[in-house]
Amino acid sequence: MSFVFRLISQDEDAAPSVAFQDSISPGYVPLWEKVGVYDALYNSDGRRARDVSRAVAYGIDQLAEDESLGRMLPTTCRLGEAIRFLENVHRGCVTHASAIIETR
Repeated sequence: MSFVFRLISQDEDAAPSVAFQDSISPGYVPLWEKVGVYDALYNSDGRRARDVSRAVAYGIDQLAEDESLGRMLPTTCRLGEAIRFLENVHRGCVTHASAIIETR
């Protein structure tokens, strides 16, 4: 089962729609906790994207600065995939700052 991070956008006269979505394996949870993005990812349902973008950016910086964090991951997970996921989430949060976060 994957963790799914979505941004739901709603224009004034339109139905809600998925503005952004990405998913990743749950094997990254220890890494998310270590770099300080766990709450921004897993405990953000109903919040605005702009409310978590700073925490996600900080997590990206932590991963870029310390490659040894990759040793925390199980053999099925890769540091590059973690960085890719967080960069996509950050880009989505900046682009769709007023969107509502939905996680699964």
